[in-house]
Amino acid sequence: MIKKLLFTLVLSTLLTSCGEEILTQNTVGETFGAPDLETFQQNACSNMRFVKPPVDILFVVDNSGSTLKDSFKAIKGEIAKTVSTISNEFDYHVYIAPLNPNQGDNITNYPLVVSDPDTLSGPISNFNLVKLENINSSVFFAEAHGGNTEEGFDRVYNLINSNKNNKIFRKNANLVTVMISNYDDTTTLSTNNGMIDYDNTAFNNKKNRFINLKSSLNAKSFRFISLAPHRKCNGWDYHGGNSRYAKMSRDLYQNFGLSDDSQYNHARDLCSGNYSTLFQTVNNSIHHELVGHKYDHWKISSASASSIQEDDITVLRVKENGEKIEIPQSSSNGFEYLGYKSNINTRYAPDEGEPVTGLVIKLNGNARISYPDCVIAKTRTPTEYFGYVVLPREPQVGTIKIEINGETINSDNTNGWTYVGYQPSKNIKVPGPTNAPVTPEVLKSGYFIKLNGTSIIKSGDDINIYYKPMAI
Repeated sequence: MIKKLLFTLVLSTLLTSCGEEILTQNTVGETFGAPDLETFQQNACSNMRFVKPPVDILFVVDNSGSTLKDSFKAIKGEIAKTVSTISNEFDYHVYIAPLNPNQGDNITNYPLVVSDPDTLSGPISNFNLVKLENINSSVFFAEAHGGNTEEGFDRVYNLINSNKNNKIFRKNANLVTVMISNYDDTTTLSTNNGMIDYDNTAFNNKKNRFINLKSSLNAKSFRFISLAPHRKCNGWDYHGGNSRYAKMSRDLYQNFGLSDDSQYNHARDLCSGNYSTLFQTVNNSIHHELVGHKYDHWKISSASASSIQEDDITVLRVKENGEKIEIPQSSSNGFEYLGYKSNINTRYAPDEGEPVTGLVIKLNGNARISYPDCVIAKTRTPTEYFGYVVLPREPQVGTIKIEINGETINSDNTNGWTYVGYQPSKNIKVPGPTNAPVTPEVLKSGYFIKLNGTSIIKSGDDINIYYKPMAI
């Protein structure tokens, strides 16, 4: 908005035909316009960022005597290769443990691959860290151990439950378990009249324990991927006609409402020999997490503190659907104007940041801003007051007529005008009713008329002055 000129000379020597009583021959007019208020609007939106999703993967690898055969050795080599296919876009932990522990094994000290050691709890020396590039089949245990029983479901549960406090398995992560066995779980079998048969109650108890484990970790997702025989091959077999590992994979897949592996439901046939795509569905289904930023401060202008009227600030929250909600000025659930600040943080979550320099407000309570909300901040120039108008010619005082915003103002020492006379230089700004600053000064010279009381003009007002000059 262009500010008004302070004075405009209006030549009116032949204005009798205008029909205005005050405009007579030889009357001149001066128009004084107090600078208009300028309004400013700043629009800005909250930010967000993508972060690597945390993914914790447990490998439980069969190490019974039959796994020492060349066929299973080849499988371990293939599985080792799949570890390197885990997406680098994950914040990953990969823990590799034998199905059957040897005597003296430390359940918290099996090989561990992590993308960031700082995500673990405790000294790094407490962990058996292995570099990703050093993963090979030897990491999957060459020493045979185990008998005729296979406590696969219990082993998976215990490995996770025992490694929660050290954060190998973290809360709020995506949890992936991979059971690799050339046999099957035996804890879900029972003997009746000398016959070994599948025990549905025992199986459901194991399944419910996994469901509760997901809940206790507040896991974003839980996958039980199994690599076990679905038929006879390589001398491998399973009891009961159906793989319990495969059933657990399918049941949990459906229970957790997963949809990323509709062909297999995370139940892979060890006899198929196709392991190269083991993590393809995991890599494709776990995506970057969008983290919205949260703000308790906001920049409303780059102007100086003296450039705006601080008691006339409007702040609007703009919701994602376009709805605009005015934020009141309040120390509890509104904004507080802080003035000009340098390098002050505006964001308080997920961490502090986004410093700004300029005019800043503090957002309190439910007025704080979160992604994806936007903010419209409206400010304006300060109200200025003017207590004098200046004529370029000496007037005949009795002929002076003054109109402010179209209303006639009479000569009066209280709420009208008084003639002062010639001044070589004087600031025409006055504090007015709000005690506004009189700087920067507006210095004028000429024949001064003083405005009194309610006749003092403010930003945006117009004055017309009509008078007859003294004869030259």
